[in-house]
Amino acid sequence: MDGDFVSSGVPELQAALKEQLQSGVVEVTFDLSATAMLDSSGIGLLIATSNTLARQQGRVSVVNVAPDILQLLQSMRLATRLHASGRPN
Repeated sequence: MDGDFVSSGVPELQAALKEQLQSGVVEVTFDLSATAMLDSSGIGLLIATSNTLARQQGRVSVVNVAPDILQLLQSMRLATRLHASGRPN
């Protein structure tokens, strides 16, 4: 990701992901090192991608997550499902 993971950028990313998933990709890693904000649209896209890949025995990883975003994912019980990991110290 290059910047915030919010509704304004989700449609473009969704189209690119759809193309990749249709080509047989079974592992997707979202690098959120440049992301300071994640909204419900971004979370929805992460969950949808995870669901699609789970049906194909694949997986989603979300790496370099800011502490506040990681806490949000943990409180929503999504951190494990999304294989989320925080930024290194």
